[in-house]
Amino acid sequence: MNCFALHLHDSHGGDRFDDVVQFIAADGSGSFGILAGHARMLAVLRYGLARFVDSAGRWHFLSLPGGVMSFADNRLTLATVRYFLGDERAGICRQLEDEMARLDSDVHSSRATLTEIEHALLRRLGEMSGRMQEKAGK
Repeated sequence: MNCFALHLHDSHGGDRFDDVVQFIAADGSGSFGILAGHARMLAVLRYGLARFVDSAGRWHFLSLPGGVMSFADNRLTLATVRYFLGDERAGICRQLEDEMARLDSDVHSSRATLTEIEHALLRRLGEMSGRMQEKAGK
């Protein structure tokens, strides 16, 4: 059975599989599959689920918020901000949803904090400007 290597990379580290038979994912144009010996390829994967099968016939699922994938010399390399890997489809989909919700919440909190800082700075500048005008008027 012809196999290829799969290298996964995200901000938390990576994983490597040397016995991948088939990889299935989706980009902006739809779903596609890769087998050993595939031509060079570069794709921007969309948010969602990818899957691959190893030489023992076990399917593995990969949920990700998008990423960049390249295939060359029988090696598939996938880079993304974060991915979740597992053998149960529903579980890793839930993990991705939870992580994205947490990140959205963190971004919202950060924006709120920045807005508060900006308002405090504007108040302080207004106070300093008022004092300078008082001193100039004396």
